[in-house]
Amino acid sequence: MKQNILISGTGGQGIVAAGAFLGQALFAQEYEVMFSRSYGASARGGACKSEVMVSDEVINDLQFEDTDVLMCLSLPAFKKYMPVAKPGSLIIVDAHVYERAEGIRDDVEVVQIPARDMAVGLGNQIVANMVMLGNLAKHSEVVSLDLLKEAVMTRMRESMREMNIKALEAGFNF
Repeated sequence: MKQNILISGTGGQGIVAAGAFLGQALFAQEYEVMFSRSYGASARGGACKSEVMVSDEVINDLQFEDTDVLMCLSLPAFKKYMPVAKPGSLIIVDAHVYERAEGIRDDVEVVQIPARDMAVGLGNQIVANMVMLGNLAKHSEVVSLDLLKEAVMTRMRESMREMNIKALEAGFNF
């Protein structure tokens, strides 16, 4: 098994953090993991992505060319990265993004989740990234909700842990 997971959005949406939490959770499941990130020079407000490559074998080829899973929190990211999704890929996209998107492919599985609205309901829009990760745990056999929670407990500052755990659970239960 080998999967390429791309988390994308705009700087300030917690895209890099989401990739780091996912990478840690996958590593805790004893998978081989490669994590990289990229963000524009303006950081907050610019294009941002996290790439997580996961495998049950040694990863020798670090070329991240196309995705098995694509998560999108912004419309520019959706437009930019939808073409790199393999046929049959899982696409998890914020419902606000999806309703404004055009040219939706019919050879991928699209899951719309109102991540931003759910995050606002939890008290902070910034946890939309965790709502998305929780939903990924629901739709993927690769990562578990419990290990994502564990990653939050070990990597997140204490004042934000409870809200992030609630966001993971909300995304999983959607």
